[in-house]
Amino acid sequence: MSAMHNRYLVIDVGNTNIEIGIYTGKGYVCSWRFASDQAKTEDEYFSTLRTLAKEQNINLKEVTLCCLASVVPELSRIFEHLFEKYLTAEMINITAYSDLGLKFPMKDPGFIGADLVVNAYSAWKKYRTNCIICDFGTATTIQLVGADGSFQGTVIAPGVVISSSNLFQKASLLTKIQLETPQHILGTNTRDALLSGIIKGHCLMVDTFIAEIKKEYAHLGEIRVILTGGIANLIGKNLKEQTIIDKSLTIDGLYRICLKHNETHQ
Repeated sequence: MSAMHNRYLVIDVGNTNIEIGIYTGKGYVCSWRFASDQAKTEDEYFSTLRTLAKEQNINLKEVTLCCLASVVPELSRIFEHLFEKYLTAEMINITAYSDLGLKFPMKDPGFIGADLVVNAYSAWKKYRTNCIICDFGTATTIQLVGADGSFQGTVIAPGVVISSSNLFQKASLLTKIQLETPQHILGTNTRDALLSGIIKGHCLMVDTFIAEIKKEYAHLGEIRVILTGGIANLIGKNLKEQTIIDKSLTIDGLYRICLKHNETHQ
């Protein structure tokens, strides 16, 4: 099969959601997103995946390479079993030890999550400059990757959704609200006060981190800010910093890793 006709299955497994994408040598075909569930078996996940693929007239048997990035060990094992049981394609499981060309400042980068590794690689290859990458998932991560592929470090903070959910559970007088842009910095009712604290508070934190990182690493030169993750659009609208919204950064990064793997194994 020619490189243009290769078919890639990429899977980003997070604590809250799983995103699965199909690519060919020509690029993006389709993707799906559903809740992470450690109680499901590989058979159940494959049944879901097969149904979704059939709706797009995709035969999973034609997949030539699978690339997995997971921050949930139990789900990593489930998907590894799925690949082994149902697919004949080679599988790549991304870790900080994967040979991607990234440079790490510590001797053992093993503690760095697969999501951070893939996002760093994706931004490095896609934007070709220094990038601050803010990923808004279960956790909010803010990392810096240099134009030379140097992983400078990261910040890990509680995510907006999990923080607000915990607040609603612990405070009996507060009811769950739809997350959206607050109208004012000071709320005059419970809903607006919560929105300001949850959304504006998170944005103030992110803006401050971005400003401090840019100041400390000014010697690197221009630094772009990339936002990704489920609520990237909402947060982006409320930041002072100029940003690029790239919701497909992670699965695009997994696709780029597939292409790199094929190039080095021809």
